[in-house]
Amino acid sequence: MHHFKFLFICSSLLILSLSSESYIDNLEIDATSIIVSPAKNQITFSDNVLLNTGKLILKSDRAIYNELDKTITLEGMPSSINSMAGSKNFKGSANKIIFFSNSKVQLIGKAIMNYDNLNISSNSIVFNPENGKMTSNE
Repeated sequence: MHHFKFLFICSSLLILSLSSESYIDNLEIDATSIIVSPAKNQITFSDNVLLNTGKLILKSDRAIYNELDKTITLEGMPSSINSMAGSKNFKGSANKIIFFSNSKVQLIGKAIMNYDNLNISSNSIVFNPENGKMTSNE
């Protein structure tokens, strides 16, 4: 029972931290296991990770929330991101997805993105899910 209370407190702190600096209104994270590392300022979610922001659905094998730089890094083979907003419909996948607090998202390693019926593939794709602006390193 104490484990669930601790998990709830950690998740609540993560939600408050992220929602104060980005467009995320509600953040839900579901995972098989969680490891809190206060010395590293990190929370690691493992196995069947599902992150729901209310606007985006992200899936991966592992997700790491870094409190210092306010990022969530998803790793998997591949990790995926899908829009739930009808006006900004997109989906993508990559070996690693970094979700920044300023609404920027970066797909790294075998990155594939489908946005506005346009298919893009690159080693790295950076985009803003709010306005659809996209860049690529390759």
